[in-house]
Amino acid sequence: MRISFGRNSAGALEITDANDYYPFGMNHLKTGNAFFGQNTYKNYKFQEQELQETGFYSFKWRNYMPDVGRFFNIDPLAEKYPTWGPYVFSGNRVIDARELEGLEPYLLYGSSDEAAENFAQQYNGVSIVNSIELKTTLYSQQKEGKNFYSYVTPVGFLELDEKGNPKPGTSVNASIDIPEGTKKEGDAHTHGADLINRVKNYTENDNVFNDFDKNVARGNGDWSKRSTQYVVTPNGLLLVYDPNLNAPSNRKGNVLKTSKPIPSDPLSPTRKNKISPEVQPVVPPVVIDSNGESAQLNYKFKEEKKRQ
Repeated sequence: MRISFGRNSAGALEITDANDYYPFGMNHLKTGNAFFGQNTYKNYKFQEQELQETGFYSFKWRNYMPDVGRFFNIDPLAEKYPTWGPYVFSGNRVIDARELEGLEPYLLYGSSDEAAENFAQQYNGVSIVNSIELKTTLYSQQKEGKNFYSYVTPVGFLELDEKGNPKPGTSVNASIDIPEGTKKEGDAHTHGADLINRVKNYTENDNVFNDFDKNVARGNGDWSKRSTQYVVTPNGLLLVYDPNLNAPSNRKGNVLKTSKPIPSDPLSPTRKNKISPEVQPVVPPVVIDSNGESAQLNYKFKEEKKRQ
């Protein structure tokens, strides 16, 4: 339900517009005001999008038809999501996701920690299986006086050797745009597979908040660019580093308690759980290989012999 209020000529508060919606946005009310725009603030109805005189909702990238639950225009990201229909609204997820621009669906959470946990649950597995880092940016938006949090589709880079085979441990360093009208809350990235048992003479600890990650949180020397950073480790932990001076000590690179275990690397010597990394995320990450092409990702964990 969406209700608009205003004051009448006597100054008394009254309801100026009321709408009840089916899950995909079609209005229960069979009136012209409910179905067609009237060139006032009351045009902005379902998901706060503008209702046109045609009965379509005008999202940033496409027009939406609530009576059929589909977009009128083809998805600009259709090539990126071949398993979805090109006219699907919000990925057909109207209960737990929100359509912001007419592109991919966005899940909304009550805090940036919750959004980071979902990123960890969805993407640590594919990060481990393919031994690549994946990065996302978290953001917030205010709706009816309350803040909601989400994150953009994660991105990654897959480096190939001379024979075209993936190199283990490929990192990612990318700047990611967030939807218009939202505020950046921080970044999150995975650390891929635990390389201590895979790469000869490898001495780094992939399961901690390293100095590079901390410097990013501190803005690399530019305090105005500081932001909270989350790291998802191969052994199944979610770490948080808040660079703000008033942040509590338990948010300075420490483990963040999660509602359920995070997928982990079976070959990690410090593995924290037995949750399989064979998790295919609802929204696939965008990964480009060193040839500039879309990388073919694996979702099946390959058993390897531990290096002695």
